[in-house]
Amino acid sequence: MFWGILFIIEPLYTPSAALRGTQVTIVTGGYRGGSTIRLIRDISMRLLRFTTCLLSQLLIPLWAAWAIVPQSEELRDSLEIAQIGLLPLPIFFYTPETGFAGGAAVLVFYRADRADRQARPSTVTMDIIYTQKKQIIAEFNPDIYLNKGLYRLTGSIIFIKYPQKFFGIGNSTPDRFEESYSSRAFRVTADAVRRVSAEVSAGVSLFYETRSLSEFRPSGLLEPGTILGSRGGTTVGAGIVVQWDTRDNIFAPTEGRYYQLSVRSSHLKLGSDFDFTRVALDMREYLHMTETTVLAIQALVTLINGSAPFHKLAALGGQSMMRGYYEGRYLDNKLLAGQVEYRIPIFWRFGAVAFAGAGDVASTMSRFNLRDLKPSYGFGIRYVFNPDEKLSLRLDFGFGRNTSGVYITAAEAF
Repeated sequence: MFWGILFIIEPLYTPSAALRGTQVTIVTGGYRGGSTIRLIRDISMRLLRFTTCLLSQLLIPLWAAWAIVPQSEELRDSLEIAQIGLLPLPIFFYTPETGFAGGAAVLVFYRADRADRQARPSTVTMDIIYTQKKQIIAEFNPDIYLNKGLYRLTGSIIFIKYPQKFFGIGNSTPDRFEESYSSRAFRVTADAVRRVSAEVSAGVSLFYETRSLSEFRPSGLLEPGTILGSRGGTTVGAGIVVQWDTRDNIFAPTEGRYYQLSVRSSHLKLGSDFDFTRVALDMREYLHMTETTVLAIQALVTLINGSAPFHKLAALGGQSMMRGYYEGRYLDNKLLAGQVEYRIPIFWRFGAVAFAGAGDVASTMSRFNLRDLKPSYGFGIRYVFNPDEKLSLRLDFGFGRNTSGVYITAAEAF
């Protein structure tokens, strides 16, 4: 739902959700450096940077709590009249691919009718980042409820010029295939749904993206141009979206369900360079286990048919599903994944979670094999900075097969 970072080692950017999460990834495969001295130096620097990053990230809840609470009665009254909540966050990090980088992010959330606690709050998220090497990420994401929830408008406007990682296509690509490349893209998406019953909404989806790639690794997988999408291109398409939503809260549900089925197609006749269809089914259930604890369950299915560029394939990993894996670590035409998360309050505004899941990608449904499933598990801490809306900051530690990640974001993973 939102991102938030103070200092990070490796910022996670994904084509589907720029800076919705921040991942500090530690891959524990074999060392590919040179001498023993270089190995010790590399490990020492990684530990130092990781420790500095983690300590600074732990300051986020304290800073955010101060930042979003009005510091005067006059300001508090004005926000009450405007019915607006605000969470600003600074961004600063360093990576070898970017040099020093900085920017800012902000989350705005509001209700058209503050007295109506059953109505869904609208949100707008924005961020901009600029790096020492003249790279940039700029993003605008509205999620607006209109006419007492009768209509919902969601979308994104994204511009990036930023390095990304590619490991190849398939569910068994080794870590040594990792290579970086620079991606320059502009994307616009828009979904508009209308409530057709008390719990079901349906509508249309439109999307446009133009992308160019450069700075490939010499003799790497992408340099020859044989992988579809490695020379960039334009994706244009449309589709339908159906939602079934009975959640009691969109930021931290304690009961109900949320199912979304989307079918989106990119066609040559619409001016697209690629011809493919993506079908996605996202199913979530929320169960009260005790008066204060919640069990959240999610299953995700993604099916790609046709000729999709590699950056539009089903991607495993990220800050929401299969935490612990870099988003896009495994790519292919099909994805099956699931997870459970147990949420429990600790004291005051702090809570904790434990999660576990599994998933995989494959070229066809018949090629899924239980022996190839990738595990995902971990734990996290929550700080509720807005008790009325149940909006929290989260710190998650995710672990997978020879990999791990640390995530600092706002709102629950799902």
